[in-house]
Amino acid sequence: MNNNPVSVIIPTYNRAYCLRDSIDSVLAQTYKDFELIIVDDGSTDDTEELIASYDDPRIRYIVMEENGGQSKARNRGLQESTGELIAFHDSDDRWHADKLEKMVPLFEKSEIGFAYHKLRYDLGEGRAAILPDERIPLAQKSGHIFAQLLYDNMIDMPALMLRRRAYETVGPLDESLSCLEDYEYALRLSMLFQAGFCDEILLESTMSADGVSSKSFDYIRVSCELVSRYKSEYIRTNTLNHRLEVILTDSQRLGILDQVGPLLEKIMVL
Repeated sequence: MNNNPVSVIIPTYNRAYCLRDSIDSVLAQTYKDFELIIVDDGSTDDTEELIASYDDPRIRYIVMEENGGQSKARNRGLQESTGELIAFHDSDDRWHADKLEKMVPLFEKSEIGFAYHKLRYDLGEGRAAILPDERIPLAQKSGHIFAQLLYDNMIDMPALMLRRRAYETVGPLDESLSCLEDYEYALRLSMLFQAGFCDEILLESTMSADGVSSKSFDYIRVSCELVSRYKSEYIRTNTLNHRLEVILTDSQRLGILDQVGPLLEKIMVL
């Protein structure tokens, strides 16, 4: 490995109000050998001044010429990264101090191409959710997890870490997707590489009102697009009906079931 075996990538856009906590949670890691790449996706707030207040040689600040979305910002971070391992972080999340210390050893197994861990979502009003679903057997969360991922999205981008050769094999995130790009990326990784899993909560995340997942119809539309894209794999692994049921249930919960019918019909005729 080189001098920076872990590259940590934070995309950010007008998040100066919460970015400091995110950065501080990385700098507080008990595992010290990393570089922190902050990709400013065209912010117009005080982000630049905030970054300038730090005096830490591990921080690299990259400013995009214009706002292009979080996938484009993450891809720029991937292009600039130098580490043999790559980790993702969000500008409104907080890592536990031992996250890297717990995750890096998973890659001592040569067959592991990527790894992830549990995280806790703060849903507000005293409610929280754990990802991946704790009802999924532990044995199905590591190794060859492609079929399990088709059945259930278990990996959020801030919980993901991968080897450089895995990134070089699968390429960048799909910038054409307005959401669920992390799910699609995990699917691509799991088709080719085995996964490692840390059965500990190493990250605290808040469901943000301005996050892309809050755009209900867009979320369902992209869900349908991914089912179409991976339809043959869903059929081969006998997970298609379950995934369609999830989309229908989410659509009903979000109150947009009447808009989803044509999308599902298109899937069935492809």
